[in-house]
Amino acid sequence: MSPMVVFGLIASVALLAAFALLNLGKLTPDHYTYQVLNFVGAGFLTASAADPFNIGVFWTELIWSLLGLFGIMKIWFSRRKARVESDAPA
Repeated sequence: MSPMVVFGLIASVALLAAFALLNLGKLTPDHYTYQVLNFVGAGFLTASAADPFNIGVFWTELIWSLLGLFGIMKIWFSRRKARVESDAPA
């Protein structure tokens, strides 16, 4: 089995798990797990679309992975801000 096939399988499992857990109410978009699964899944699909090159899948998954990274950063910054505010003297 080629590395690209393995990447595609890992990606599919990650994206389907994120989608299923979201729809089952186990995760919300503000969970790290949801965003990481999307980031990893889309990132691996981006890699698997590189050989052989599939431009549509490549760009779609690249943007999807960047949106997942944005979600991770958004959660991190909001939690950091909440910690700083809770530590501030009243």
